[in-house]
Amino acid sequence: MLRITFDPRKQLRVVIYVRMSSDKQNPRSPDQQIAEIKKRLKALGYPWVIVNTYRDDAKSGRFLRKRHAFQSMLQEIKTGMVAADVILVDTIERFGRVEELPVLRKELHEKYGVLVLSADTNFCDPTTPQGKAMASFEAMRATEDTRIKAHNVVRGKRDAAERKFWPGGPIPFGLRAISITSNRNGKLEVEGSVLEPSPDTSPIIKLAFEKAHSSGFGQTRLARWLNDHADVPAKYKPFHAATVGEWLKSAIYKGVLVWGEVCTGIVDDARVIQPNPEEELLVVPGFCEPLVDPAIWDAINAVRQARADRIKKVREQDPGDGKQIMPSAPGMTVKYLLTGLVRCGHCGRTMTVSSSPPYTTRTGETKRYVTYVCPGYLGRICPNSRRMPESWLRQVVIGKLRERLLPIPGCRM
Repeated sequence: MLRITFDPRKQLRVVIYVRMSSDKQNPRSPDQQIAEIKKRLKALGYPWVIVNTYRDDAKSGRFLRKRHAFQSMLQEIKTGMVAADVILVDTIERFGRVEELPVLRKELHEKYGVLVLSADTNFCDPTTPQGKAMASFEAMRATEDTRIKAHNVVRGKRDAAERKFWPGGPIPFGLRAISITSNRNGKLEVEGSVLEPSPDTSPIIKLAFEKAHSSGFGQTRLARWLNDHADVPAKYKPFHAATVGEWLKSAIYKGVLVWGEVCTGIVDDARVIQPNPEEELLVVPGFCEPLVDPAIWDAINAVRQARADRIKKVREQDPGDGKQIMPSAPGMTVKYLLTGLVRCGHCGRTMTVSSSPPYTTRTGETKRYVTYVCPGYLGRICPNSRRMPESWLRQVVIGKLRERLLPIPGCRM
């Protein structure tokens, strides 16, 4: 068995990492973390030398790639730009999520000779049996702390919603929040916020629903129509098809709050959204003044549901691979080679694949005409109407790759 030695009496080279999760927290939290680490070092009398300090402000610990200072620290340690023996944090939660800690600690220690120590454990050596026990305790503590905080937040939001107060999050377009206060023991306190129509934006919502009801437009055509409408103020444009689609399906516009429709989590540094079971939803009728006649809202969504059912029926005809348990973050299935890589030269948006209905060639082969098109053009946001044939663009890109990788004439891939 390989032996691992850690002698705190040596003049170890250390870096400090501090983090604040949100800009709503105490802005001095990172400074306080640094002060606490230095105070603990002085109290223990360790002769360690601080060679660098890395700080992430308003960065959630759930994301690794978005924590730029954290990534810089790892890169500089791994490339040897910073010679460090130890990474110091105030508490281990500042460093990373519970699920990632063992892997990160193992890689840093075994490959780069760097330990991660926390001030709240007096920089306990994680390589000893006692240190390993402390690390397990830290992981359990962090897990339970996160679970309890999440439970309390959800409980508070549900209670606010049941009392017809806005439970939090972005205020729906077309509405505004008004604070309700009460006098308690001689002090004026905010009970919560209620929603009411916004004089500036509620007419846009009403206009969109009226047009959807009278014309049967889907979200893309409706977004185009709104962007072209002279009576809609330019400061609210452009409207995107996906945004309009969210308006159409939101029951808040008929005065009903549907809360708890989805749950979210982080998988592989990406936010994953999953629908909750219907029995877990909280439906609050009469939550706010409706902007749309409930009968009109129901009629529009009946049409949208019929469209969705037709699409679902077509997809169900594909038997797939028979797998029953789907991964939380399945990633992206790339049917076309350049999916996600083609950008519009006008607005910079990622161009999407547009396919014609299937057709039969003279030889009896079934094909589709596939092109890349700017989604901004579809919503009348971008002037780029050009459609790039997928097969032609793929061949051009492959040809360029061949030229770069195999510049010698006559070479073939």
